[in-house]
Amino acid sequence: MYTGKLISEKKQVSYFIKVVAFFWMITKIWSYKTWITDRIYPVIPPLDIVKNIPGFVHLFLFGFSLLALLLILFKENRLLLILLFLSEMLSCLLDTVRWQPWEYMYLCILLITIINFHKPKNIILLMHLFLVSIYIFSGLHKLNRSFLSLAWMNMILIDFFGLSMDVILKYKLFFVGLLIPVVELVLAVLLLLSKSKRKISYVLMGIHVIILIVIGPFGLEHNSVVWFWNLAMIGMLLVIYIKPIDPVTNSFCTSNFYWFVLWFIMPVFSFFGHWYQYFSFNLYSGKGEQLYICFSKKKEELKPYFESATNNICPGKRCINLQDWALAEIKSAPLPETEIYRKIGVYMKQKYPNDSIRILSYDPMTQKRVELK
Repeated sequence: MYTGKLISEKKQVSYFIKVVAFFWMITKIWSYKTWITDRIYPVIPPLDIVKNIPGFVHLFLFGFSLLALLLILFKENRLLLILLFLSEMLSCLLDTVRWQPWEYMYLCILLITIINFHKPKNIILLMHLFLVSIYIFSGLHKLNRSFLSLAWMNMILIDFFGLSMDVILKYKLFFVGLLIPVVELVLAVLLLLSKSKRKISYVLMGIHVIILIVIGPFGLEHNSVVWFWNLAMIGMLLVIYIKPIDPVTNSFCTSNFYWFVLWFIMPVFSFFGHWYQYFSFNLYSGKGEQLYICFSKKKEELKPYFESATNNICPGKRCINLQDWALAEIKSAPLPETEIYRKIGVYMKQKYPNDSIRILSYDPMTQKRVELK
């Protein structure tokens, strides 16, 4: 027998799933080249066994996902959610660039919903804890000098606000950037412990609005695919905290321990290089190395993605920054993992065997270059 409150919770979950489905669908359409093989950017599967899967399989999985997400906008069906989860997992197993942080988040949400399809309270409470985890580790990863230098000073103070180095040094604005991760961490803790979760959620929504102003179409026009992710976060915060969140009990923690391991324990290993950065929401932290591909000859098909002729990474040669290439062509950032960088290097050398290609991993902070063999 359903009570009025339970019906309301079911509607709350229904609205939440629709928000997720809508922005997931828009994100996939916007970054459609991430999900197909008709592109120049390398398709790098995690396992050699799926290396030669035909392109039409990628296209079919992409099309099926879009259709499933569209249908979910009208009615949530557990079987449809299961099929969508399986198709997305298969698609991600065919190409590592699809392991985006927003894709990981949506897959977690999908699995939460499938497992707890008839338990809307569980879905709401687990999503609350997942959001806390996202903000905690996003903040922790930003507590470093690279964030202050690359994200705060270069991107925000210089590129967005147009401040000069003289102004930055005069008013000691460099370390002011530490307020960003500190505020993010404080809000995450308050979201977990405070009784005024809805008020905290409004502040977090405001932060996402600020992010959209800075990197959005009227700001730096940077990394366009995450515009939709920020809009999705605003929608999810609005729906999840529209009502008070039930307290987390010991029995709830015990029965859902695997989510706690995935969200609160595994991301800790990312600080030691033993867990993927994107799966711990290492976002705009300034950490991580970038990959440069140096060519002795200019490749016509890669012409739109070459750096300026006077680059400092490959003196006397033309080069491509992998992140700039990915964002320009497939609108998704490459995974900042050395093992994947190495696979991309092998792929490029096989594709252009008559060119003495060099693959360089470059740390923007230390300016250290390491050639990947």
